[in-house]
Amino acid sequence: MGLSRQISTGDTVVSILKNVSMEIFPGESCAILGASGSGKTTLLALLAGLDLPDAGEVHLDGEVVSALDEDARARLRLGRVGFVFQSFQLLPALTALENVMLPLELAGESAARETATILLGKVGLGARLHHMPRQLSGGEQQRVALARAFVTQPRILFADEPTGILDAATGV
Repeated sequence: MGLSRQISTGDTVVSILKNVSMEIFPGESCAILGASGSGKTTLLALLAGLDLPDAGEVHLDGEVVSALDEDARARLRLGRVGFVFQSFQLLPALTALENVMLPLELAGESAARETATILLGKVGLGARLHHMPRQLSGGEQQRVALARAFVTQPRILFADEPTGILDAATGV
C-alpha cells in the first residue's frame, strides 16, 4: 500500500514508483503492464520481498513483508512465494534438475529429486534433467525457471515476463 521506490544516481534522484497501491485476493490473477523502464520489475521485487520500499508497506499472506528482516523475508519466499525472473537466475554450476530441486532441499523436503523430475517432465524437459543451463536453449532455461517457481506449490507466483521467449505453443 502506498509503495514508493527511488534511486539516487549522483546528484539525481529518480522516482521509479510513487504511491502505488493495489490489492489482489486469493485465486485472482493480475497482470502489470507498462512500457519498458516503467517500474514493473521493481514493483514485483517489492511485492516478493526481494527489495524494500522507500515508503509504504507490502502485505503478503497476513504479514508485513517490508517489516521483516532479510532472513524472515527469505523464509517467507521459500514457503509461500514462487518467482520467475526475467533473466531466469538459474545457478550455472547446477543441472536443470538440481536448479529445480534446490528450493525443496532448502525446505527440507525428502522427495526433492522425485518431485523436481516429475515437474521437469511436465514442462517437456524430462530428457534434459542433467544438462547445465549453458547447455539449454533460452526457452528451455525459461521452462526450468518456471518449474523451479512452481516446485514448492507456492500460494502466490510472481512472474517477470515468464513466457517472453517461449514459442506460442509452449507459452500457453
